[in-house]
Amino acid sequence: MNFVGIASRAGVTTTCLKNLINKGEGSVRLANRIGTTRTNITKFVEGTVSPGIAAALGTSREHAQDLRDKIGREGAIGIIIGLACGMCRSKG
Repeated sequence: MNFVGIASRAGVTTTCLKNLINKGEGSVRLANRIGTTRTNITKFVEGTVSPGIAAALGTSREHAQDLRDKIGREGAIGIIIGLACGMCRSKG
């Protein structure tokens, strides 16, 4: 699958995007894009919500954790990609 367009929209490289999808690893570029740390992204994919991720979602840590528990790993990856892609709208 070609991730060039999605990676470009998210403001990251295709390698960063592939590492998020395949390994669950956050990157500095993704973290900067959504206003958190790469460790927080990785932990979110693994199942733990940080205050930084909750802030990016615009909710409390508790509500974000409830969401994360319900959507699973794939959903968490989708949220990170969606947040990163949406950031150009909020900054533009």
